[in-house]
Amino acid sequence: MTDDLTTRYDGVLERTPDGGVIRFERHLAYDVRDVWAAITSPQRLADWWLPFEADITVDLRQGGEMVFAARSDEAPVTMICTILRLEPPLLFEHTHPAPGSRMRWELEAMDTGCILRLSHIVPDTQEAIDNCYLVGLYTSLARLEPSLAGRPEPWDWDVFAAGQAHYATLGLAAAVDAP
Repeated sequence: MTDDLTTRYDGVLERTPDGGVIRFERHLAYDVRDVWAAITSPQRLADWWLPFEADITVDLRQGGEMVFAARSDEAPVTMICTILRLEPPLLFEHTHPAPGSRMRWELEAMDTGCILRLSHIVPDTQEAIDNCYLVGLYTSLARLEPSLAGRPEPWDWDVFAAGQAHYATLGLAAAVDAP
């Protein structure tokens, strides 16, 4: 494995007239249907996507909802996303809890597995930077491959902090406060 920062931190933010698009691409040594299940089924999503324990439901149809209800004794957090496009097992698009924001997951079959292309369309790039959207996606995607391998890894705030420090130097994440 290389330690090249351009390989390890591959997220980009493209500014557009309507806001911006955060993009990631992953070459995964897993069949498209395995990756599809990981991004659409509640049990599989719980293994890699969120930084907190949650009850997840997915009504996998256009217009259906994905609901993420945090299991916490603190203030309850519930995120609801609406499915906008669904072309199993190649395209999954849904809203994001931030108003006007949406996520698009595209899968392409390859002889050696598949390519996952993730686009997070945001209406306000500064909000995405301030809220570390790129860092959160980077951290979640770092957990996807171990999950696909049957070895889910817990959320690692040190990985998040390292990603935030790197992306902050590029102006793509909120600055990290010095200790």
